[in-house]
Amino acid sequence: MSVDFVVEFLSSTIRIAVPIILIALGVCYSEKAGVHAMGAEGYMLIGAFVSVVMTIATGSHFLGVVFGILAAALSSAVFSAFAVYLGANQVICGLGLNFIMLGLTSALQRLFWGTTGVPRIEAMNPIEIPVLSDIPLIGPMLFDQPILTYITYLLIPVAWWIMFKSTWGLQLRAVGENPSCADTLGINVARTRSISAIVCGVFCGMGGAVLALQQVQSFTENISNGRGWLGLIAATFGGWNPVGAAGAGLVFGASEVLQLRLQMLGNIQISSYVILMLPYLVALVFILLIGKGRRHPAAMGKYYRKQ
Repeated sequence: MSVDFVVEFLSSTIRIAVPIILIALGVCYSEKAGVHAMGAEGYMLIGAFVSVVMTIATGSHFLGVVFGILAAALSSAVFSAFAVYLGANQVICGLGLNFIMLGLTSALQRLFWGTTGVPRIEAMNPIEIPVLSDIPLIGPMLFDQPILTYITYLLIPVAWWIMFKSTWGLQLRAVGENPSCADTLGINVARTRSISAIVCGVFCGMGGAVLALQQVQSFTENISNGRGWLGLIAATFGGWNPVGAAGAGLVFGASEVLQLRLQMLGNIQISSYVILMLPYLVALVFILLIGKGRRHPAAMGKYYRKQ
């Protein structure tokens, strides 16, 4: 195995893992506050679709990303209205939202572009960071990536600091563990939970925009293809800690890159269906490893009404 292959593999892993990491970060915020993030797949789908539509309409990747994030945030706000304020079952609401977004984006895709398919978008080119990109081995992996990749990895320590060092992060964790006690301390439980759910939508929408604009460069039906669920597993495996969740997301990214590499090697006598299963087999192993070792926030999924 050559050094060039290893460098290229790790560079691709860092890039491919970005959507999963973003979803995992969003899930950390939502579930730490006690709100199930079962709608992550749907947020990602609508974020990807709207980002592509707006990029084609305006010719601006920036506006595409912004509107994709806003669309996902709006979807998560609707979810929080039902799940947080009205007390609807969070799991059912999240799953229902996934199906709605899958049907909605598929129908709109056919309405806008018919059978011709969504046109391809100009790629978001990598940006070399001067001097740092010239470092042997490390430079090409870390400092020659698209802009959204840099932003994602910068968001990991920021997300950790907000969750574990800021006042709002303390409030978020309090409402996820004991909302009644948090309420007696003057914390608005519903508002904190609603904001955390919307933050989850923002991260998932950005993940969808990255997938559509930076990786696929178009939109296809069910473009998320289970990445929302991988993000959920990554967050759980990481103990709802942004750093741990991002690490698990990198493992899933590596398995996806390996899957792509195996598909390109025509001399391997393995069924293509088995190869396509690889990221999900890794996810299954993660679930088995988690077992009972991860304790959900005590108030996860429980509706709280102010007394």
